[in-house]
Order: sequence, then structure tokens, then C-alpha cells
Amino acid sequence: MNCIRSMYYQVAGKDVKPKTSGYMMVGICNSGTDIHVRIQTAIEGMKKNGIDCEYIDVADFIKTRELDYLEIKDKSGMETKLYHKKLNMSFMTDGIIKYNGKYYILEIKSEASFKWQSRTGVDEKHYNQATAYSEAFGLNDVIFLYINRDVLDMKAYMYHVTDDMKQNLVGLITDCDGYVQRQITPPKPDINKRVCSYCDYKEICEKEIN
Repeated sequence: MNCIRSMYYQVAGKDVKPKTSGYMMVGICNSGTDIHVRIQTAIEGMKKNGIDCEYIDVADFIKTRELDYLEIKDKSGMETKLYHKKLNMSFMTDGIIKYNGKYYILEIKSEASFKWQSRTGVDEKHYNQATAYSEAFGLNDVIFLYINRDVLDMKAYMYHVTDDMKQNLVGLITDCDGYVQRQITPPKPDINKRVCSYCDYKEICEKEIN
């Protein structure tokens, strides 16, 4: 959600060039999935070990808080795929935890050692993701847990989402929906080029004039 044009292509259902994954990329993805499961399982066991922390089932949280605008689309292990009916937004969440009586959104990120070593805070490209989750769940604090996939060391950072951040994100989504309704491709935004590097719509975007 860092590029309105990429958002537009996705909502408009534009085709993407099929990707082929080598054995290394498959292994990296499988490793990331395994790390997620291990972390989430460890959190589940904290309460039994005297730590005031528990993993909250997302479906139960939605039901308890009566968040009727969130639809559960799928559940894989401890990850839940949701659809935000008001904002026309699908997303996969790692979960929610309750620590010392307070609820936090948990987001787990595994990354290569060279990137992890230089990490000093939440990655800028994850800001909008945190804001979207915050708006959906009504929780303002997101814990990002960055894991070095090579040696499994960890760094955790708190990201606090403000009302202004939520309003700006809702505005971005509203603008995107407007372009989709008018069937007009939005202008290419001035964003960090690394956002474009792995974009599924890079090829079609480069063919656009504006």
C-alpha cells in the first residue's frame, strides 16, 4: 500500500506477468513460514511459563469487539486472511497479543542478515501496513518483530499509529477507488525506487505514459 498505482492495478484486476520461483526462493519462503509458526507457538506458551502475555485468536477478537466490517476469508495455522468490507481491502495478519493487560498487533518479518544488521527501527515501507491493521482492529500499537533468518536473532520495535495516519491512509484508498471507478490510471507517484523493484505490476506500469 505504498503506491497508489500498484493499488489501482490490483483493485482493477490487471493481469501480472507469471513468476517462476527457483529452489532458493522457495526455500526462503518456506523458512519464513517456519519462523512465523515457531514464534507464534512460543507466544502461546508464555502464559504457562509465568509471563503475562497471550496470543489472541483473531476470529475471537473480531467477534468480541463486534467488528462486523471484517470478514474472515481464510485461516492458515495462526495467520488469518481478512477482508475489510468498508475499505475494500484484503490482508493477512500474523496475530494479536495481550501483554500486561494491553492489546497489540503483532507483525513478524524475517530478513537477510545484512539487512537485519543495519536495522534500527521499523522499515518505512511497513508504515502503511501497520496503519491499515490499526484502522481495521482499532488498536494503535503495532509490534514489529524483525528476525535474522540466518542466525535467528531478533529485534523488536513499537510503531504507534495516530488518527492522522489513519485518515491519510483512508484518503489514499478512497482516491484509488475513485480512479478505479473512472477507469483512469493514477499518475505515477514519487516513491522510493526499491518499492518498484519487486512490484508485480512493474511491467505494465512502465508502459503507461503518465
